[in-house]
Amino acid sequence: MRQHDLNWLVTHTEPKASKMIHQLREQGITHEELLALMGTLPRHEFVEPAFSHLAYSATPLPIGRNQTISQPLTVARMTEWLLAYSRLGRVLEIGTGSGYQTRILAHFFNKVHTVERQQSLHLQAKHRLFSMGVNNVECLFGDGQAGWPNKVEMDAVIITAMASKIPLALTHCLKQQGILIMPIDHPSPQIGCWRKEGDRWKCLGTEAASFVPLLEGIEHA
Repeated sequence: MRQHDLNWLVTHTEPKASKMIHQLREQGITHEELLALMGTLPRHEFVEPAFSHLAYSATPLPIGRNQTISQPLTVARMTEWLLAYSRLGRVLEIGTGSGYQTRILAHFFNKVHTVERQQSLHLQAKHRLFSMGVNNVECLFGDGQAGWPNKVEMDAVIITAMASKIPLALTHCLKQQGILIMPIDHPSPQIGCWRKEGDRWKCLGTEAASFVPLLEGIEHA
């Protein structure tokens, strides 16, 4: 990167990133390592170029294919729940999207398995993560509702799209005492965190949130 471009990047993104972190603190996010990571990740690289100037704002933004990157608070809240309650071994992410949440998960978990049903988004995220030197993520183009194709038990499952019920394939791959984070649309749109305890689920937290719907099948580019 040329020095002029680097200077522009620092001048224009550092104040916005600092403001984003300040807002997250005011909204109750307290995990310092998470805040430091989100403050240094180039979030503008994960959104459509036309919206890069809004990348650090408190709103979801388009990433293409009628999909969005979640607002910073939602990403931070989901991650903070995982850091508070989950073993940090293997995590399954349903909905790779831009790869932003994936990149954050990769910092904390030993292994990230991520599934994306939109082929173009899958390829973009895979290339983006590779270019950032992330080497503990396995990306799959497929139907996330079918779960991970190999019989791998997960310490956590995080779903980044709204659904009315939990796909059974995803609950079956979760270990006992594993953590599930998922948006649900009943009784009102919200995201929740649950722990698997035998045949029961213990709710550990909920928060209002907005997500695109969880869809079946795959879409080629």
